Amino acid sequence: MNEREVNEALAQVREIQTLVLDHQRFVGFSGVAHMLGGVAAIVIAVVLQQAVPAEPRYHLIGWGLLLLVGIAANFSGLAYWFLKNSRGLGMPERWAAAEVFPALIVGAALSFALIRIGQLDLLFGTWMSLYGLSHLVYRRNLPLWVYCSGLAYVAAGIFCLLWPGVSFTDPRPMGSVFGIGELFEGWVLFRSQRAKVGESL
Repeated sequence: MNEREVNEALAQVREIQTLVLDHQRFVGFSGVAHMLGGVAAIVIAVVLQQAVPAEPRYHLIGWGLLLLVGIAANFSGLAYWFLKNSRGLGMPERWAAAEVFPALIVGAALSFALIRIGQLDLLFGTWMSLYGLSHLVYRRNLPLWVYCSGLAYVAAGIFCLLWPGVSFTDPRPMGSVFGIGELFEGWVLFRSQRAKVGESL
């Protein structure tokens, strides 16, 4: 083979790779929902810091509220996407949507276990780490920056688990990590989805 034929073969391989990656891309997660979750995390952290007594039960209620907001925003967006595209969805898309649940279920179980034994200071690190791990399964399905954000969540979670100065009644670590993280991810997903819509027109 001469140089021209080699270059043509490489170009064809790259084109096939692009087509495969586009087929694997999962667009069911809403960028707007992630950004709403980021704003909610910041607002709840500010309210807990400024207007709520430093008692664990009140802070549990506050972060439970954030969980409800996150579930409502993200899973209603995912449900809407499923209903809108249900006829054209194959098993890869359905599996991609389901892959987020194992890490979240383990996170819920660990949370209840830590609350039961009174180790609330470990909750932030647990939530961050497992939420970050739930991102890593989407290495091939979501933009690279979402994967990098997952790694950042894991790193922040490990730090919070190991640093003895983290207190559950200080909402700043949780509010800043989830607030900035969700705003950033929402922006990445929103841009990615708009670019994909633009390509399809």
